[in-house]
Amino acid sequence: MTTGELTAFWNNPEMAKRMGDRPADHRFTALLDAHPDIQRVLDVGCAGGRNTHHAAERGLDCYAFDLMPVMVDATRARLAAHVGAEEAQSRVWLGSANDPDAWEAIPEESLDLVLFLGVLQDLPTAEAFKAALGLAAQALKPGGHVLTANFEASSNPDGVPLTPVEGVPYAFRGFGGPDRQMIMPDAATLDAWFAGQGFETVVPTVVAEAETEKGVRRTVNAHHRLPVTK
Repeated sequence: MTTGELTAFWNNPEMAKRMGDRPADHRFTALLDAHPDIQRVLDVGCAGGRNTHHAAERGLDCYAFDLMPVMVDATRARLAAHVGAEEAQSRVWLGSANDPDAWEAIPEESLDLVLFLGVLQDLPTAEAFKAALGLAAQALKPGGHVLTANFEASSNPDGVPLTPVEGVPYAFRGFGGPDRQMIMPDAATLDAWFAGQGFETVVPTVVAEAETEKGVRRTVNAHHRLPVTK
């Protein structure tokens, strides 16, 4: 997909509804069950708001942003059922994961959990990816968690190996169309990038595999945490 095609694909009310109607991410729900101390959550790249909605249902203090206006609107609508339209307007906004302006509404060391579920892969470079991790580190309390899901470069969902992008480390094309570019570190590299921002790996980072009609999709699933004391 070209940039314009990708925007049209995601900035679509039908896609927002489809994404928002999905159940909350199972790793997210399990983490909340295991850590009742998690109260303040930021859903980065919230899409249609499925995880923000789940957090609100559980009575958590939740915030979200997304790069697509339609996704922001959909998430606000779901959140409004819990906190009212005016409050939902202020809790969900437009922004990119690596843009400091998108994080300005979040005070430093105030979050218990940041969700990066299927969002960082669409940043333009590895440096942008790592910048997003650094912004999360600033916003999280000591001991704060990050859940990440990011497509992995050995994926071939259309039955064709992905193509490395010359001159752009960790960038590959071919997932979802020949021109769509994604940043796809392997599990060890992702752990190293988090470690570079002061995070610890909570459980071993794994690659989950799902068959597609023509091939296979692989996702790096990770859980990192800041040390409780600096």
